[in-house]
Amino acid sequence: MARRKQKKTAPSGGRQPSAFSAYSGQILVFLAIALFLIILFSYPFDDTPEMSLLTLTQDDAYISFRYADNLLAGEGLVYNAGERVEGFTNFLWVILLALFKGILSIEFLAGSRFLGILAGVAIFPLAYLLLSHHEERQRPLLFGALAVALLTNLSIPYWSAASLETVAFAAMILAALVAEYRKPELSPGLLVIATLLRPEGGLVFAVILLNRLLSERRFPTQFFLTYVVPLLPFVAFKLLYYGSLFPNPYYAKSGVGLEYIRSGLEYLWHFISTLGLYGFVFVPPLLMIRKLWRQYSLLYLFVAIYLAYIIWVGGDVLKVYRFLVPVVPVIYLLFVLGSRELYGTVMRNRAQAAVLTFVISLAFGFAAIMLSWGHVWSYCRAEHGIVDKMSFVAHKLAKHMPPDFSIATTTIGRLGYELQGHRVIDMLGLTDSYIARNPEKIEGIQSTWKERRFNNTYLLEQQPDFILFSTGYKPSAPAERALMLHSQFRRNYRPTGFMKIEGNSRQYKIAWMRHGEVDISADTVHADLKFVDHLNTGYNFLVRGDFVEALPEFKASWDNLGEDYPILLHSIGECFSRLDQRDSALTYFQRSIDLDPECWEARLRIIVDAQEREDPAAANAQYDAIQRSTPWVFDYEQ
Repeated sequence: MARRKQKKTAPSGGRQPSAFSAYSGQILVFLAIALFLIILFSYPFDDTPEMSLLTLTQDDAYISFRYADNLLAGEGLVYNAGERVEGFTNFLWVILLALFKGILSIEFLAGSRFLGILAGVAIFPLAYLLLSHHEERQRPLLFGALAVALLTNLSIPYWSAASLETVAFAAMILAALVAEYRKPELSPGLLVIATLLRPEGGLVFAVILLNRLLSERRFPTQFFLTYVVPLLPFVAFKLLYYGSLFPNPYYAKSGVGLEYIRSGLEYLWHFISTLGLYGFVFVPPLLMIRKLWRQYSLLYLFVAIYLAYIIWVGGDVLKVYRFLVPVVPVIYLLFVLGSRELYGTVMRNRAQAAVLTFVISLAFGFAAIMLSWGHVWSYCRAEHGIVDKMSFVAHKLAKHMPPDFSIATTTIGRLGYELQGHRVIDMLGLTDSYIARNPEKIEGIQSTWKERRFNNTYLLEQQPDFILFSTGYKPSAPAERALMLHSQFRRNYRPTGFMKIEGNSRQYKIAWMRHGEVDISADTVHADLKFVDHLNTGYNFLVRGDFVEALPEFKASWDNLGEDYPILLHSIGECFSRLDQRDSALTYFQRSIDLDPECWEARLRIIVDAQEREDPAAANAQYDAIQRSTPWVFDYEQ
């Protein structure tokens, strides 16, 4: 310690540092920011430039846009006019977007993307400040190692561009941790801002409070009051306006039990096995915890408690490591510091240990990006697809349907934003307090979806004009699977479709349209879940083009249901048609039409068969029938 102090206060007549060494930290920060922006602005995946990170907008972001839009329109901070439900968890983000548009005329998409990218840029100087508070000698090398780890974590640029508050919240948490070391009087104010961005800001406040209690051995009253008092008006607003302290998604998504903990462990393990290089990222900080604890107890506590919270709540429904973005800069910082201490213990030379830490961080970053690459880009592609689909369906519905229709769906973001003014019911309960707090129980429904709550009796009582599944015909979410079991849904909703042309591909986007009044008193719930399980599996095979495997699944679903159902008959006919068994296919197509004369897809298949048989009269008859009932089927559009 004496030698270090002596060197720091050496007389000015000694050897002066070079300009580079004096400003090496700042230069490296600017270099890291430049590389981050290159990744964000210039990196397409595959050979599809229009599907880069910069063109990504998460579907959930449009929920915030709709709330902000309603606020500006005078409807209040609501999703549906007249329904006071806090269906968002990013209060300050929504307010900022409304201010950007209302005062500066900056559209929600541009404003949210600007704020997200700005927050992503801020991660690097904040990480540097957190590192440099205790490190002086090997600061450039250690920050270089930290920057490599951050730049090879594609979740940071992914969420910077996704129009959600994720990276802004992460930057604010990092700023609070920096302040706690350098200017502790600023940390409660920064935590207030973080809490207004996301409720987890309160968890970070609790971590810092605990660390102060452990280190100071007394309750930090001033810190506590400086955080709590500014939030009291916000708490009062939530209680008076929404009638609840917790946002509605807390009730819709959260739960207590082994299934949530299991999901949380699976979520965390995916991070550990990819970006964490099968746990290697935790090895140096854990081995060196006794040496680092005194200076970095706050960071250790933050990582441990935040990861425990992620496990407890069951992880996140949105992939690409979203819940881990606030904690990964600290995990990587501890990895770099732990590595330097570990290698220094072995090599007895801290400078050489810093060089080795940088080299190993390069290898670590390369391996991590290779392990996470497919996961990130597959979800980027999927999100592009779902947002594009929802926008297309919303456009078609607005174009062809009466102006006052209502719709229920499991993916309410872009669809709800495009259908501003229409009542949109979230089948998962995110923006519907009744569904969130009064879920139905149907044991045995299997799904990969984290949102397990639904109340389809209530949903059918609302008689939405349309119901939209996330995957067309296929019931994927638990709410969708359970809905197929209701007799009133099967009898009063039929699929309709809108043709979307993408290059050489033509595909109908499906929405379920109500054609009768729902009588909930006559509703029965089918008891055999094998009906919907076989149906779901059949559609999985059908999408993959495996018609041999799809056919027995649809037949098994039909047998389990024990009644004729037009979409099952049509699906069986589709399999026979694809297997070139024309007579069998036509038999099932006709049976589905006999049950439902508006079964347009079966009629389209009969038209194709009639054209191949050169029977224009038969083809024209089916064409005229479709034109009378569902003319929008022929509205082809790119």
